[in-house]
Amino acid sequence: MKTANAPLRHKYLAALFVFECVFLLALAEAVIAWTGLDMRLLGELLYYQCADVELHRASGNAVLHYEMKPGASAVFAGGRKVAVNSLGFRDPPRAAAKPAGVQRIVCLGSSNTYGALVDNGQTYPARLERLLNGPGPGRYEVWNAGVSAYTLPQNVAAAREVLAKYSPDLLLFQFNNCGRRPFLAGQPVKAYFDRDPELYFENLRFCWPRGLAFLRHWRLFRALVFAVNRLSLPAEYSFLNMTGDGYDWSKCSALRAGDNRLFREFYEENRGKVRMAVVVAPGGAADAEIAALGLPVIELSKRLPPGHAAEFDRIHPPAYVYGWYAGEILKSLTHYGLLPVR
Repeated sequence: MKTANAPLRHKYLAALFVFECVFLLALAEAVIAWTGLDMRLLGELLYYQCADVELHRASGNAVLHYEMKPGASAVFAGGRKVAVNSLGFRDPPRAAAKPAGVQRIVCLGSSNTYGALVDNGQTYPARLERLLNGPGPGRYEVWNAGVSAYTLPQNVAAAREVLAKYSPDLLLFQFNNCGRRPFLAGQPVKAYFDRDPELYFENLRFCWPRGLAFLRHWRLFRALVFAVNRLSLPAEYSFLNMTGDGYDWSKCSALRAGDNRLFREFYEENRGKVRMAVVVAPGGAADAEIAALGLPVIELSKRLPPGHAAEFDRIHPPAYVYGWYAGEILKSLTHYGLLPVR
C-alpha cells in the first residue's frame, strides 16, 4: 500500500512545490508593484536635467521627455531672470503665425543656447535678433528654442515641431550634448518606458537580449536587471553631480551612429524646405559625419579673439561672450548667404 501511494505522493509534492514557487513569484510581483522597487532602481540609473526645473514640464512628445513650460517665469540667484512665452520659448511674446515681412530664425540646442547663466535678453539668440534688426523696425525674429541638456534626437524632434507649427526660414542647430536623452528631475518616467521599450537599451549598461524583451513585463525580472546595473556603478555615483566613472558618457559612442543617422534623415527630408546650419560653441568640435552633409558649420572656436579670456571657452559663458557669439554668427550667416532674402 505504501509503495502504491508513493507516485501519488511525489506528484502531490511536485504540485505543492510548483504552487509555492508560483505563489512566491506572485507575492514578489505584488510587493514590487506596491513598493515601486523596480522603478526606484531604474530611477537611480537615469540621467536628469536638474536646472531651472520649475520652468519645465513633462512633454507629450515621447522623444522630447520634457520641454519649457508656457507662461512660466522665475528670478534665480544673482537676479537672473527667465521668462517663457505662451508658445513655450524663452523669448518675448510671439505670434504662432509669422507676421508679413518678417523672417524667422529658430535656434535649437541645449543649455548654451538656452543661456543657463544669463537673463532672457542676454542669450545669443536675443542678441542676434537685435543685431539683425538694428535701430529699425523688426524684420527678423530669432527664437530661442534651446532646452537645457537636450541631445541630438531631442533637438531634431523639437525642429520637427517648429517646422510643423511656426514656418521658420532658417534653423540653427547646436549639438553640445551626446548620449542618452535626459529626463526632467522629479518627472515620472514609467510611461515613457512603456511607450518606448527601446529606452531600456538606451539607458542600461546591461540589458536583456532583444529576443527576450517580453520579460520586461515581469517586475521581478526588471528589478533584478536594474539591480545588476546599479551594482556596476561606483559607490560615489550620483545622478545629481554625475560623479564616478563613465556609465553615462560611454553611451555617447554607442548612440552616436544612430543619432547622426536621425539628423541625416531630417536634413534630407527638409533641406529644400528650410535653410539649416550648425553652430559649434567654443570648446566643441564639428561632428565629421554631420559636416560631411555639406550644410554650413559655424565653428566659433576658430574665430576666438587672440588672447581671449577663459570665459569664452566655458559652456555657460557670461553675457558679454554671448554678445560676441551673436556678432560672429551674423558674420557667418552673411558669408554663407543664409540670411533669408526679404
